[in-house]
Amino acid sequence: MKKKYYYICLLIFGITSLVGCANSETDTKNTEVFEAVYNIESGFLEYNGVNYEIDGDNITVVGHYDFDITDISIPDAITYEDKNYPVTKVAKNAFESDSDIISFTAGSNLEEIEESAFYSCDELKTLDLADSVKIIGKDSFGGCSMLSEIKGVGALTSILDNAFAFCTSLTNITIPKSIENMGIGVFSECEALEQCELEEGLTFIGEGAFTNCTALSEIKLPSTINAINAEAFWGCMEMESLELPDSLILIGERAFYDTGIKTLKLPAGITNINFEMLDGMSDLESIEVPESKLASYEAQFDELGIEIRTYN
Repeated sequence: MKKKYYYICLLIFGITSLVGCANSETDTKNTEVFEAVYNIESGFLEYNGVNYEIDGDNITVVGHYDFDITDISIPDAITYEDKNYPVTKVAKNAFESDSDIISFTAGSNLEEIEESAFYSCDELKTLDLADSVKIIGKDSFGGCSMLSEIKGVGALTSILDNAFAFCTSLTNITIPKSIENMGIGVFSECEALEQCELEEGLTFIGEGAFTNCTALSEIKLPSTINAINAEAFWGCMEMESLELPDSLILIGERAFYDTGIKTLKLPAGITNINFEMLDGMSDLESIEVPESKLASYEAQFDELGIEIRTYN
């Protein structure tokens, strides 16, 4: 009975795939539901080189049994004993330090990639989150030194500490407006990063987000940003200018430490005026501040030889 069900699933999938190809050549999302095999020795379900584990009504990716696998593509769901289980999570340390993996493609039900899941996968080049993944755990892709392309970020709500730290081949990224939680140093030490698109609607930049991104020379902040947290752009030496939006309320300590910024217009909404917010800006020559707050800025910066101009 299982085999008959399995073949029907494959037939339906094949017809659906053909229709999908006819409608859109660019649709690369996984839409398959495949029957997995239970390995009594490992205690895991197995399909296409990857191990899965049932977690209630869902499935978690826990690793692989084929250690020569290079392209990991996660199905939307796994069928076992005539029941479909959506694949919703990649477990902690699932593929850590695997030097054979070149690409990873999420299924449309995958919502979370847990801590260190792909940490130090130093041959991983492409990552497709399928516009379904919401949470990227701590160190998930840290040290993936060959990672150069990240797609399908539209559903992300949380990127936790050092999620993409030391991804030294990454040249461009998009941070979606849906982000609600950004951990420390999420893109720190990404020394090849040149372009970063921050979607309109994003409200903050996390602590140390771009620390030592030495190639990042220009970034456009959305008009919705209200906080740039501590050390956000520390060590972005190629950054010589930055336009701060009127919505900005907070500049954290050493946010622009060791950048090349020469002049900066500070919005009227900034509520905490202190030396630490511009600490370490050795190239800074002048700041432009609201006339109503001139006295506060002079008290902090006048003795440093920085020219202070005003605007109404």
